[in-house]
Amino acid sequence: MSPTAAIAEPARTLPESTGLKEFMERVEADPLPLAARYQLVAAARVLLEELYVHLPLKRAMHATDPVQRLRLLERRLQPLSEPQFHAELTDVFRDLRDLHTGYQLPDPYRGHVATLGFLVEGYADPDGTPHHIVSKIDSSLVHAGLDVGAELLAFNGVPVERAIERNAAAQAGSNADARLARGLESLTLRPLRTGPPPDEHQVLLAYRTPGGRRRETRVPWRVRAVEQRAGRVQDPVPTLATGLGIDVGSEVRRQVKRALFAPPRARRSAARAPRGAVSHRTLRIRGRSYGYLRVFSFNVAGARSFAEHVARIVEDAPAGGLVVDVRGNPGGHVPAAESALQVLSARPVAPVSFSLPTTRAALALARSNPAFRVWTRSIQDAVETGEVYSQAFPLTDPEAITAGLPRYTGPKVLITDALSYSAADIFAAGFQDNALGPVLGTARRTGAGGANVWTHELLRVWLPELLGQLPRGAGFRVALRRATRARGNVDVPLEDLGVQADELHRLTRRDVTGRNRDLLAAAAALLG
Repeated sequence: MSPTAAIAEPARTLPESTGLKEFMERVEADPLPLAARYQLVAAARVLLEELYVHLPLKRAMHATDPVQRLRLLERRLQPLSEPQFHAELTDVFRDLRDLHTGYQLPDPYRGHVATLGFLVEGYADPDGTPHHIVSKIDSSLVHAGLDVGAELLAFNGVPVERAIERNAAAQAGSNADARLARGLESLTLRPLRTGPPPDEHQVLLAYRTPGGRRRETRVPWRVRAVEQRAGRVQDPVPTLATGLGIDVGSEVRRQVKRALFAPPRARRSAARAPRGAVSHRTLRIRGRSYGYLRVFSFNVAGARSFAEHVARIVEDAPAGGLVVDVRGNPGGHVPAAESALQVLSARPVAPVSFSLPTTRAALALARSNPAFRVWTRSIQDAVETGEVYSQAFPLTDPEAITAGLPRYTGPKVLITDALSYSAADIFAAGFQDNALGPVLGTARRTGAGGANVWTHELLRVWLPELLGQLPRGAGFRVALRRATRARGNVDVPLEDLGVQADELHRLTRRDVTGRNRDLLAAAAALLG
C-alpha cells in the first residue's frame, strides 16, 4: 500500500447478487462428467471444420490451428479439473479473435455475469497521459470517495494501465483497439456464459477520490442473473434466430449496465424492444440544433418495427443535421441494422453480401434449408473451381422492409468505437459505402465482426445427423456466413478489418464526465 493512501472501509454488498465464492462452490458441487467434456470437444471440431466460414482467414491472419488444438485437448482431458477444461476450450475459440464464434459455458454459468458494480472509462490528456475514471457506480457501493469521477490508480497492486493491457490479452477482439476496449470493459464486468470467472474473489483498488485523496479499498466480485422469466435464467440473445450478427458477451454487458445504471424510465422498456435499444434528444451546439440518435443495440425482435421506431424519431429531428452514435453497440438483428440505415438515406442503399464456406456440411445445409438455396450452385462448383467461399448474396432487402416510411435526408455523421461490432460493423460499412456522411471514430477501426452467426441449437434443426444435443445447456455460436462490403469497397471482408474512421477523436475528460461534450462538438463540426 502507498504510504500516502488511506484504507477505506470495505465496499458494501451489491443488491440482488451472490458472492463469487458461493457461486463457484455451487458449480464445483456438481462437476461436468468426463463423457460430457468429450462430447463438447467433438461438437466443437465439427463446427470449426465443417461450418466455420472464417477458418482459412484465421489460420492465415492469426497463425492458429483450432482443429489441431481440439484434437490435442481431446487426448488430454483426463487430468483437467472442470475450471481447467472450460478455460482450455474457451482459449481455443478466443485465439480465433472472433467474437461471433465461441464456446458457451453450461448451467449454472448460463445467464450470469460477475460484476464489481461499477464501470470504468478511459481518456488521455493532450500530452497522451492516460486516465481511467469511474463513470458509473451502483449507489449501494458508494463509499469513502469511491464514486463517479474517482480515478483508478491500481488494480490488485498492478498499475491500472498494465492491468488493462493484461486483461486485453485475454480478449478475443479482432484488432488491438478492440482488445484494449474489451480489456477495459471486462475489468469490472465479465459474462460467465462466454468465459471463465475471475480468479480472485475480491479486488484491491487504489484510487484517487474526486477531492484528490489517495485511498485503497477492497471490492468483492458479485454474481447476478442477467434476465429471468418465470423464475428461470434466460439467454439474452435468441438461440434460434437466423439473421443475427452479434457479440453475445457484449450484449450481456449492455443488459447488465442497463439494469444497474440506466435511469428508472429507461429500464421499464423490455431489453429487446426498440425503446430499450434506442435513445434520442436534440443537441444545441454553437447556436445550432442537431438531432442525436443513440443506437445501443440492434438486438431487437423485428426489422420493420425497429425501422418504424427509428423513422418516427428522425422525422422530427432538426433538418440541420443528425448525429448517429453506435458506440458500444454489440450488433444484433442484421435486417434491423440495414433497415435503419435505409431510413437514413433518400436513395436505395446497397446492403452487404454474405457467402458460405464450400464444405460438405454447408452444402447439406443449403440443400435442406429453402432460404439457402441461392448459395447451392456455387458450393457445388467449388469442387472444380477450388473456391473456399460461395458466391455472395444480400441477406435482406432494406428498401422493401422500409417501404412507405419517411426518410431523413439532411446531413449525417456516424460515431463509432472499437466496441461497435457485427451488425453495428455492417451498419457502419453501409453508412460509409453508401456515402451517407463521414464516420467519426473514437478508435481507428470498429470491432471488425463480419458474419451472420448461428447457434449449435439452430444448426441442429437443419443438420440433425451431423450435430447432437449438448449437455447441461452448453452451447456454441459460429460465424456461418461471412459479410463483404458494397459499392467502392465491393468484396472487401469486414472480419478482422472493420470500418476505418474518416476522422479520429480521442476521448477527453469532458467526454467521460460531461456527456461527451467534446465528441459531440467534433461531430457537429463535421456536419457544418
